[in-house]
Amino acid sequence: MASKKKAAGKTAQSTPAEPVFTKEQLVHSKAFSHQKDILMAILDADKTYTKAQVEKLVSEFLKRKV
Repeated sequence: MASKKKAAGKTAQSTPAEPVFTKEQLVHSKAFSHQKDILMAILDADKTYTKAQVEKLVSEFLKRKV
């Protein structure tokens, strides 16, 4: 039993969580400075997003049919 607890503990520590950001933080970030208008339109102010999630949402927004 003790070995299972140690193994589970190591797994949790070896995979750090990706940082999450608010809509406001992302709009003011340098990484998305050229896409501020898109971020304002597609992100929800009450949610938090990872950088990967935002990149995917922006990509889907740009590829959509008009």
